[in-house]
Amino acid sequence: MKIAFDLRRIKNPGIGRYMKGLAEAVLAQAPEHEYLLVLPQDAADAIAAREARVEKVCATIAYYSLREQVQLPRILRQYGVDVLHSPHFNLPLACPCPLVVTIHDVIYLACKQDLPSRIGRMYYRGMMAAAMRRAARVLTDSEFSKRDIIRHLNADPAKIEVVYPGVDPVFRRITDARRIGAVLSRYGIADDYILYTGIYKLRKNHAGLLRAFREFLSNGGRAKLVIAGPVDEGAAALRRQAQELGVAEQVVLAGFVPEQDLAALYSAARVYACPSLYEGFGFTVLEAMACGIPVVCSAETSLSEVAGKAALYADPRNAQEFAAAIDRVFRDAELRRDLVDKGAANCLRFRWENTARNAVAAYRYAAGACGEAVCA
Repeated sequence: MKIAFDLRRIKNPGIGRYMKGLAEAVLAQAPEHEYLLVLPQDAADAIAAREARVEKVCATIAYYSLREQVQLPRILRQYGVDVLHSPHFNLPLACPCPLVVTIHDVIYLACKQDLPSRIGRMYYRGMMAAAMRRAARVLTDSEFSKRDIIRHLNADPAKIEVVYPGVDPVFRRITDARRIGAVLSRYGIADDYILYTGIYKLRKNHAGLLRAFREFLSNGGRAKLVIAGPVDEGAAALRRQAQELGVAEQVVLAGFVPEQDLAALYSAARVYACPSLYEGFGFTVLEAMACGIPVVCSAETSLSEVAGKAALYADPRNAQEFAAAIDRVFRDAELRRDLVDKGAANCLRFRWENTARNAVAAYRYAAGACGEAVCA
């Protein structure tokens, strides 16, 4: 069987990490198959592939364009592909082979403020619905996301399979004091700190975290709050709110943190705080656990499913409650050790080899189920 992966978004921080982890794990797990990797023009080495049975096509085909609807099927026919896996909901509507698609979540339908454009949401819904119709198998990251997909798209539950992603091995506890010191110095961090990583969106609830941080300081807590991630569109709002709350001097906006620094930044934190109100999966909670730091977490949407019994949960809409949870983790050494140990065990549920095994089973199913309704 010849399996193609559409990896054109592999350079994007979130979806790109999923694409890389999935593709490399499948290549390692199932070397008996042949593979075609469709990559961006400047990303030929993004996937470690030493196998002779792997071909790469580096193409300049923009996402959400008319060109992709013409050129991607042409490439698939040219290389004799048997199954295409699109690890993003966008796929060629006139595909010459069976399709497997990953729909990570339906955030733009559930959280309309993330995509204010009505036309954009109509396109998003239309492509999601088309993916559900055209794909032989739909993979999603959590039971929560499966329920949300069914609810928002009136989708067939039998077509959707929950396949947990893995934790990237780059996220592990860093104990090298020199490396940690260099990273902290780079971002101007000199004190104990609470860490949050993520893009800026209203659903991420940075505002709730800042309010909880003020309560933490008011109750005698001593730490910085480090917010890492690309917050360009919200940086001014975050700085203004921090100023209004009187905590601006204790808040560090680290901006985008490259992967080589991120594990060290996690490892040196006292607490990872996740106040998010909507997550289709919640990678950052697992990354923090893999790096050996305790997690205080919202229980909203998929987060309790992913964090399991390894987090201390608190209401992210209640600043006093969330602050009290952070304070408990700071002060209670036994609780810290318990959360760290449970976090390490929890990460074992999320292994890329398991993801790959389930994905390959989906490819076999798609190839066998191909008929007029699936690959017209």
